[in-house]
This record gives sequence, C-alpha cells and structure tokens, in this order.
Amino acid sequence: MLKNEMVAKNPLRALDQSSDGGLVPGQLGLVAARAGTGKTAFLIQVALDSLFRGNPVLHLSVGETVSHVQAWYREMFRDLAEGYDLEKAKEVWEEVELNRFIMTFRVETFSVAKLEERLTDLVEQDIFQPRVVLVDKLDLSAANVREDLEALAAFARAKGLKIWVSARTHRGDGEVASFVDPVKDLFQVAVALDPQPDATIALRMLKNPSGNAGTASLTLDPRTLLLHTPA
Repeated sequence: MLKNEMVAKNPLRALDQSSDGGLVPGQLGLVAARAGTGKTAFLIQVALDSLFRGNPVLHLSVGETVSHVQAWYREMFRDLAEGYDLEKAKEVWEEVELNRFIMTFRVETFSVAKLEERLTDLVEQDIFQPRVVLVDKLDLSAANVREDLEALAAFARAKGLKIWVSARTHRGDGEVASFVDPVKDLFQVAVALDPQPDATIALRMLKNPSGNAGTASLTLDPRTLLLHTPA
C-alpha cells in the first residue's frame, strides 16, 4: 500500500476536524486514561499520521528518556508498515525521523513556559519548526493542571500549532470523564481510553465536534496497540 492510501484508511480519520487531517491549527486534542492503557501508543499514531502527511512533529515526553520514545516510534512504525503492507517502508521511515524531534523533561521541571522557551530556541536557530506538538504524560489530578492547559491553549493559538496532550488519571475504570470535565472546554477533541473485558481498549469520545460523542467504533489492539475499526 502507498503512504497516501494508508493515511486515507487510518482510523484517525474519525477524529479529523479539518480537510487537512487532524486538528485545525490552534486547537488542542486530549487523550486521557489511567496509567498503562495506551496513551503514548495513541499519541505516536497521531504523530505518524501527521508525519506521513509531511507535517513536522515535536514530541515532548514528561518523565521518559529520548531513547525510550525512539523505541516506541520504531515499534509502532514497524507494526503499521507490516499491517498495511507499506511500500518503500525504509524510505518512509527515513522521512519520519527527519521530520520528528523528541524533547524530554523531568516531571518536576516541566512547564509550558519552559516548553515555549525551548521551542522558540529551536525555531530561531533554524533547527526545527513543528506544525504538530505532542505533550505526553500530564497529570489531570495536578493542582495547577488547568493553568498549564490554559497556557498551552494560548500557545497553540499564538503559534498556529496543532497540539495533542495525553493525561493520566488515578482512579478505576469509568471515572476518566470526571477528571476531563473541568478542563474539557479547552480542547476541541477529547478521547478516553477504556479497557474492555476482552483486553481490547475502546476509544470513548468525550468531545468531537466533527463526529458523535460516546463510544466510537475504534479500539486499540491489545497486542500491537494499533488503532483499528472492528469488523
């Protein structure tokens, strides 16, 4: 399969807010779930979809190393390429690496102000200029989370960026929405990941102006964590 065909068939099309794919510049998207439920896998598939379209992606990970994030990308790309029988996979992977920049912060040092400072340095020094930014592993129970997300939303609007955030919760299944509701107004798309009895992970749409709220016909495969539409 050709790269553009794979993009057209990607289950993420259910979340598109624009004809260009994904969010509109200046918008925020959220994926929320408890720890270990596939948030990073979801974000990396958002990143790869953007990269396949030629949109440079900055992946910011809070609390992980660059090598750990790189390993995630290699594994997710390999599974996608095999699943879609992607032609010229080696050349596509080289494009992905060229247009992706990974930035990491320790949990205690991350702030939106520091993100802006480091990104401004990258752009002004002509090192990297993203169109899509991923912020992985924020904590929805943190005391200052709304303040941080408001700053991130303002940053997205000011720079014309598409920004996706993954955020963890700390309670059992079925309570993700209670964490998301206080900040849902800041996002144009909000998705919860719900583990199912058969070990799959269902995507529940908490907010999706281009589609319907509620459980979507999308899941994460329990083995590969790839998005797919059940038959």
